[in-house]
Amino acid sequence: MSLLKTIDQKFNELQTILENRDRTSIKIDAHGGNSILLVYPLTEELSYINRIKKEYPNAYFVDIAHLFVSYIDSIGLENMEEYFNDTGEIIKQFKSQHIDCDFEKMILNEISKAKQQSKIPVLIRTGALYGTGIDNNNIIDSEIVRQSPKPVILLYPATLSKDNKLMFLGFKRASDYRAIIIN
Repeated sequence: MSLLKTIDQKFNELQTILENRDRTSIKIDAHGGNSILLVYPLTEELSYINRIKKEYPNAYFVDIAHLFVSYIDSIGLENMEEYFNDTGEIIKQFKSQHIDCDFEKMILNEISKAKQQSKIPVLIRTGALYGTGIDNNNIIDSEIVRQSPKPVILLYPATLSKDNKLMFLGFKRASDYRAIIIN
């Protein structure tokens, strides 16, 4: 696996997949998933975000960093700090079966909105997930993504390890995703 493809080559591959592959074909190559990981070097995030917005202006963009800030605002920073001081952990604030609208549910709700509007959901700034207890594969393996008529595209900042494994944000080993990987 190599990150040597140019941005043009990667976007050509993405276009080919979206224009020429049906949902079943994507699911077969994505090992049952319904997602496409568009992998890029950490230092080129802005270039990839600008390019995907230019190439797919009608897509439904889910800015994970923006949602993260909205989520913190919705629960209140003071409440978050208090919870952390009481329990010593913060991750349960982002992903919990006991909270009606946690951060993970906010993300999945945005993907549902894309589905309702018949748009391709594109997740950008996915690096903001780090430290929340929510991995990209939690989203990819969700029922909402699996049942979506259009594949979810995740912009994925990563490097390759010495043994050719994807490293999310350059240091967290990626799991075996249920996605087509364009790197």
